[in-house]
Amino acid sequence: MRQLPRRILASAVLSVAAAGGLMAGGVLLGRPLIRDAAIATVASATNHAACEADPTSWGADWGGYSLYAYDSEGRPSNPAAPPLEPAQRQEAMARGGPARSVTSDDQMISVVPMAPDGPCAILRMRSTTPDPKAMRLFLGILSVATVAGMLLSGVGATVFVVFPFRQRVERLSEAARGVGRDGFAATDAAGDALGNISAVLAESHARIVENRRALEERNKALEEHLTGIAHDLRTPLASLLLSLEAVADEADGQLHDEARRALADAVYLSTLVDNLHQGARLRHDFDVTSGLVELTELVTRVTHRFAILGRHAGVAVASHAPDTPVWVACSPTLAERAIGNLVQNAVQHQRGEGHVAIVLQVDEAKGTFSLVVDDDGPGLPEDLAASMDIESFHTDAARQRGPGLGMVIAAEVARRAAWTLSWEPLEPRGTRARIRGPVAGPHEGSP
Repeated sequence: MRQLPRRILASAVLSVAAAGGLMAGGVLLGRPLIRDAAIATVASATNHAACEADPTSWGADWGGYSLYAYDSEGRPSNPAAPPLEPAQRQEAMARGGPARSVTSDDQMISVVPMAPDGPCAILRMRSTTPDPKAMRLFLGILSVATVAGMLLSGVGATVFVVFPFRQRVERLSEAARGVGRDGFAATDAAGDALGNISAVLAESHARIVENRRALEERNKALEEHLTGIAHDLRTPLASLLLSLEAVADEADGQLHDEARRALADAVYLSTLVDNLHQGARLRHDFDVTSGLVELTELVTRVTHRFAILGRHAGVAVASHAPDTPVWVACSPTLAERAIGNLVQNAVQHQRGEGHVAIVLQVDEAKGTFSLVVDDDGPGLPEDLAASMDIESFHTDAARQRGPGLGMVIAAEVARRAAWTLSWEPLEPRGTRARIRGPVAGPHEGSP
């Protein structure tokens, strides 16, 4: 866009130069036509009736110019008239128009037929031929003046018409990019087409802002409703988990199997409620790094919770962590939710008896931690990557039972906390989920 003014100016200059050159060439090539037109103009201005009334005295000689009348045979009525050139007379009568010739003393003789017969049937005009140098100078001056005038006109039109128009279009384009965003303002209040477009953009902006505000209010109400439901479900779900765990410990046979399945469903439902609640917080751009969490204690707590579920499912859950605290910058509830989702995914996807190991390590030299969740289950499904894609956070796939929402929340928490979450297969079977990230600095020690 910055090169546009130069292109416009260059185009204007070239166009004007071409037009001026064509005009000058037309003048040079059309000199005979111009002369004929001048002669015809003089002849048409001649008072033919006065000549017919008194042909013997009609005519004049003004030094370098003279004008006399002759009959169709070339005979003058005025005795002062010079002889009429026979060849020019015949040419003029044959052409029905002016016949010109130049004498040896640079006199131009023009013979013009005026009527079929009578004493004033033919006019003879004599004039001095213009000096060729003066004519060239005149034509040169005329051409330069014409080109200069056209150039000034082109530049003036470019500066006062094209440039302002271009600036208006650019402002309108910039305003169009801001429609629906904060700070938008209509930039053109003129009553022409561009002004109308600006008014339409302003109306569209107002409509988009109104619709966005309505959607935000509706989403906020829905999220608040969801948060309330999740909060109300926590207490009865906790009581249900304790009851089902007690039944599973006491029961035998088929009742034990039914209680174990019910306990797994209750754990899933409790996790789903927590994921919905934390997902609502993430959708509102919650600052994940707004707090500090101690990972050693968190790993112990998560291991204990899922060891109960694993015991009834035939899955052994164990962990290893450093003896010293490991502090990282993250919301404690979101960090526990993300790591808990990884462990629950490893436990739930075991087929029969299996093992899940949680290992927390710290690289003090690099100031980083590594948290690994290993399982010896069937391995990572090929379509699991799509479910873990952060774009799935707002899709129906994230609500499906399985890795869906829980894994997506884990990936989102890791991304916002500046951690990396990776997946890799284990040999001969199993999956490893690994979280890496920086530990909190010395000045960010325990609260």
